[in-house]
Amino acid sequence: MAAHPELVVVTGAGAGIGRATAEAFGCRPGGGATVICADIDPAAATETALRISQRGGRAEAHTMDVADPDAWEQFGAAVRVDHGVPDVVVNNAGIGMGGPFLAHTAEDWRRLVDVNLLGVVHGCRVFGRQLAQRHREDPGRRGHLVNVASAAAFTPSPLLPAYVATKAAVLMLSEALRPEMAEHNVGVSAICPGFIATNIYAATSFVGLTKAEGAQRGNLAQDVFGRFAPGPELVARRIEFAVRHDVPVLPVTVGAWASYGAYHFATPLLRLAMKLGTEARVSQLEQLGRRLLGGPAEAPSRSQRRADPRESRTP
Repeated sequence: MAAHPELVVVTGAGAGIGRATAEAFGCRPGGGATVICADIDPAAATETALRISQRGGRAEAHTMDVADPDAWEQFGAAVRVDHGVPDVVVNNAGIGMGGPFLAHTAEDWRRLVDVNLLGVVHGCRVFGRQLAQRHREDPGRRGHLVNVASAAAFTPSPLLPAYVATKAAVLMLSEALRPEMAEHNVGVSAICPGFIATNIYAATSFVGLTKAEGAQRGNLAQDVFGRFAPGPELVARRIEFAVRHDVPVLPVTVGAWASYGAYHFATPLLRLAMKLGTEARVSQLEQLGRRLLGGPAEAPSRSQRRADPRESRTP
């Protein structure tokens, strides 16, 4: 891949890893790429583009739901007409969902697959075609597709069955695409971050819990990882590295590498560890998290909260 791509597309660019990646490519010393910042939240996408512009870079915001295949076709056509074929496409947009498998509904699965897996499929399909055509016209030009998976792709957690399934699918999709896209001088990388300090934890849905319980769990995780986990800038740097060196799969964080190694070389031990991932263990981890944050170890019980019996559970 060229050391300095000229045009980069990033989905989920409104916050977290997406924003950090957009800024890394757009604000590179000596002149960055033009970055197309796509996000379902128009205000967030605009803010990212503005942050890049204020630092002397070039960026443009687009509003798009990655789960909508028609929106992808329109987006791809607009980028090509206005800017040309992107050198790098970072399929980063995703959502989180936790809870036991039997509590997930068909709609839960559909939404998670539409965003986490098919959102990546659409991005690779739309821009992969453009990159393949450009290669036929200009064989010397290179391109790169970056698919942000997760360390969950090789961590079969019973607490995140739907989420880990979609991230494992993204990883295998990326591996399957590499030989075909290599014929068009296009690299493909799967990036697998471990725990990173972003807002995905607070935004994660927890099936089988009330909304209040789910929000409490998500906010606690947000506080813990926001304080102790590395920031999204680390992932952005690894993405740049993967593009530069055409790395097939790149775990990010020590924990991600440990899971990757265990999955490949100590699978029985990993399976044994996953059996410990029960709700009781999660409650113990929540107590530890509260202690680390300097709060009370115990959360209020349902009886102590005297929750309204009409309180709905997250679907």
